[in-house]
Amino acid sequence: MKKFNLFFILTLLLFTQSLSAQLTPQQAIEGMGRGINLGNTLEPPLEGGWNNGPAQESYFDAYVDAGFSNIRIPVRWDLHTGNNAPFEVDETWMNRVEEVVDWGLARGFYITLNGHHEDWLKNNYADATIRARYDAIWVQIAERFQDKSDHLLFEIINEPLGMTVAQVDDLNERILGIIRENNPTRIVIYGGNVWANAEQLIDAAIPADDYVIGYYHAYDPWQFSGEGQGTWGTTNDYQQVTNKYQLVKNWSVANGIPVHHSEFGAVHSCDFNSRMRIYAHNVEQCIVKGFAFSVWDDGGNFGILNRADNTWPEVKDILMHYYEDSPNQIFSTSSPDPITDAPAVIVNWNNRATATGEIILERLTASSNTFQQIANLPADATTFTDTDVEVNNTYTYRMYTTRADGTLLHGYPTRVRINSDVQTPYNPTPINIPGVLEVEEYDNGGEGLAYHDNDAANVAGTFRAGEGVDIGGFGNGHILGYVELGEWIEYTVNVTQSGVYSVTTEVASEMANGAFDITFDNAASTDFNTPNTGSWVGFQQLAANNEIELTAGEQQMRLSINSTSAFNLDNLTFTLESTSTSEIDATQAGFKVSPNPTEGMLNIEIAEALKDNTTRLELFRVTGEKLSTFKVDETSARLDLSAFAGGLYLLHLVNEEVSLVHRIVVH
Repeated sequence: MKKFNLFFILTLLLFTQSLSAQLTPQQAIEGMGRGINLGNTLEPPLEGGWNNGPAQESYFDAYVDAGFSNIRIPVRWDLHTGNNAPFEVDETWMNRVEEVVDWGLARGFYITLNGHHEDWLKNNYADATIRARYDAIWVQIAERFQDKSDHLLFEIINEPLGMTVAQVDDLNERILGIIRENNPTRIVIYGGNVWANAEQLIDAAIPADDYVIGYYHAYDPWQFSGEGQGTWGTTNDYQQVTNKYQLVKNWSVANGIPVHHSEFGAVHSCDFNSRMRIYAHNVEQCIVKGFAFSVWDDGGNFGILNRADNTWPEVKDILMHYYEDSPNQIFSTSSPDPITDAPAVIVNWNNRATATGEIILERLTASSNTFQQIANLPADATTFTDTDVEVNNTYTYRMYTTRADGTLLHGYPTRVRINSDVQTPYNPTPINIPGVLEVEEYDNGGEGLAYHDNDAANVAGTFRAGEGVDIGGFGNGHILGYVELGEWIEYTVNVTQSGVYSVTTEVASEMANGAFDITFDNAASTDFNTPNTGSWVGFQQLAANNEIELTAGEQQMRLSINSTSAFNLDNLTFTLESTSTSEIDATQAGFKVSPNPTEGMLNIEIAEALKDNTTRLELFRVTGEKLSTFKVDETSARLDLSAFAGGLYLLHLVNEEVSLVHRIVVH
């Protein structure tokens, strides 16, 4: 009887262990599937010190609702760890990291925990004390998290730029050995040196361990994905990205190492349609090649989740529902009716799925926050013409269908703007001066006509999202942000009274030495130098460097960005300081100029009563800068202004008794 009981207990124990056995790397990759990074959150010197606030548990609920399976949590340990042996990690920080990890594990996510932005190690790896410090950090991580679910994975180091292949191989072996002391079968993720890209993963030594996964990052091509330059989507563009995936796939199969593609993405300033295409192709390649992925989300330029309200932009449906048989080759084109010239948009796409349901076509306008269904189309449809559109509006389209098994197959969105060749006020009437000019109310007309922006995307995207001017929400209104040198915006204004105006604005920036100017049709202009206000939302009132003299009437005002230092701008307030009667007074008093405008030579007539031995002519820019002084000896004179650039100038007649002014336009 005792022998039977012992046999039964041993059998039950072995059976129970088999049910709860540690996942294999391949099983983990299959379970991880589609994921996202909680970037720029636990990496700053202080949590929430960069562009995001502290991590919130509600983010993980949003991840669940979206359908993600894995969350990568980048963590910087350096500034929370002692500099001398035994290199203790601050208990408060360890508790905080564990809290965030547990939020994910409790919801069933696979969680990747790593060492991120540890430049102190990467730049000084030859120092034995530095190496010992990182060893100690991982000893403490491994001990603290050893009893967690096998859904928690450890990633040794993120992008070890500055380290050689040999150094990273040494680091991988040493940290893996530390982890194995009390986590003998926990899955560990390793990568190569420098930026941890595909080629560097392949160059790295493969650890002699049955529970490892290889990771790599790719933002190819960086000029597009990282810097927002140009467009993406040619046959060659697709092939170059596919080749990189195939390279890693061949290596994975040859060596039996599953792969986690743990960072990819494209900045918001990228061309919208290109950005949607490259996200879709990366997702498709991960699915086809059998890689788990975690898209990079830093809450900023690479932002995915809108963390302020836990809502998702268009790219989320690509990340969750794009497959190798989703609609692709999706284009939208503004194409007026050839007979009536009425505006229309033609949307075309390629069907790759078979035995699917009908195709649902949805549309988003710049004035709405959600897609609205506009058509139910047959499963074999490949085109749709939308005639319910208007000039000077932007439209975004997307379509989806389903497989026979019910799997949702989303295409990627496509956006088109219907521009006119006429520049018109944003509101029905021009903006009145004096008064407040709101920066978001720039003219209709589009790129090159009403504005020039260095990239096609509205990076902030909360107002007039389909246009290139970067307008974001703030409080109950909107602000201009992400400004770059060379950009400009125009406004149709109505100056109700000629006169001299002061101009103030509201600016915020974490950078000093910003600069912009405003110029009117008649060349009147003034400029601003923006300071560091301590925060991107710490708005301060700022006065223009000079007052500006404006003539009555409807005209266009251009706001031009003149520096590489960015700032946020709220509005411009114009206040009438004095009426403009100086020219009338000057002519009646006997100070006359002709011709005006002038091609260069200007004739001057001065009444005898205005001339004494102190009389002089002074030429100023409208911004107040004195350019030249001319002595007056006679009652008539000729001034040569041909050396001065075309524009508006102020010519003062000055002596001890009088000060008279003419505005001079030089062509």
